[in-house]
Amino acid sequence: MVDYPWTLKPSSVEDFLKNMPDRPEPEVVSQTYLTSLGYTSSTDRQIIPILRFIKFIDSGGNPIDPFKNYRDTSKSKSIMAQAVKENYAPLFKIHDRPWEKSDQELENFFRTATGKGGRMLKATVDTFMVLCKFADFGAVPITPTPTPTPTPTPTPTPGKVQLPITPEGVRLDVSIRIELPITQDADVYDKIFKSLRKHLLSPSSEED
Repeated sequence: MVDYPWTLKPSSVEDFLKNMPDRPEPEVVSQTYLTSLGYTSSTDRQIIPILRFIKFIDSGGNPIDPFKNYRDTSKSKSIMAQAVKENYAPLFKIHDRPWEKSDQELENFFRTATGKGGRMLKATVDTFMVLCKFADFGAVPITPTPTPTPTPTPTPTPGKVQLPITPEGVRLDVSIRIELPITQDADVYDKIFKSLRKHLLSPSSEED
């Protein structure tokens, strides 16, 4: 079962949300803070769990992004619509436009989802409807700006190898390792060296 929030005094929630943009952002939404604003009855305390449920404050009462963004009146209705859709998602799966449903239809959903009845059940419906009053479900949801994907640094392509240049031109030294076969026939060695001289040495070298 989901512990959907409720209040027996929805007018206090309505008043709080209505005046949020005009008040300085608090460091913490606590009972002391609510009392300082004039919400002094025991039923006013339910404002805190309601704000926590729609992710306006964290578990410690600290305002988080939706709370901060809601204070921008150009975004507030879209922010609330997004918060209600996300946190009452099971209700939106059953009813396409739940804010237009009758109290009886909403009570049927919350009765099954929470196991509540009587005044608490009605209070749960009233709380949902108060939140919907500050939402524009036709507005484009405000979503965080995506973090730009860093452009990968191209791997440098190896350039051409610059050969050392001397006054006589380009000099290229090549080392060749040859393993000679083990044999007692000297004629074999003579043929190997003769072939090396023919194929590897330059004509000028042969004349030296």
